[in-house]
Amino acid sequence: MTRSRRATVASEVWSTLTDLVVNNEHKREVCEETGLSFGKTRALRRIIDRPLSMGELATVLGMDPPNVTTMIDDLQRAGLVERHSHHSDRRVMLVVITAAGAKTARLAEDILSRPPESLLNLAEDDLDELRRILTTLR
Repeated sequence: MTRSRRATVASEVWSTLTDLVVNNEHKREVCEETGLSFGKTRALRRIIDRPLSMGELATVLGMDPPNVTTMIDDLQRAGLVERHSHHSDRRVMLVVITAAGAKTARLAEDILSRPPESLLNLAEDDLDELRRILTTLR
């Protein structure tokens, strides 16, 4: 395969993978089931294991800090997160998930972890081959 052909095929594969992962129906379902924007559920999923500072959360979400502040304000009003002062630096605010927020994050994670029907419908050999290829890409 020529380099040009390889680039064309790789681009097609990447586009298909992106469509499967980024543009799937699970995102819509997460929003419907939780009553939150996908971005807010994404934030909850990032802090379920440990609190993050507002700055850390902005970094992992790839958002500007003022936008994260607005989002956390909304989540706090909904009772899904709390803000706590950092134990060693009171200027730093930690975002801590509440029990209700953890329940919402787990619901979103459960929905997102379900494979799409198109993947479930692949033959077992094809699934094994796809897993092998994707493992190589990691």
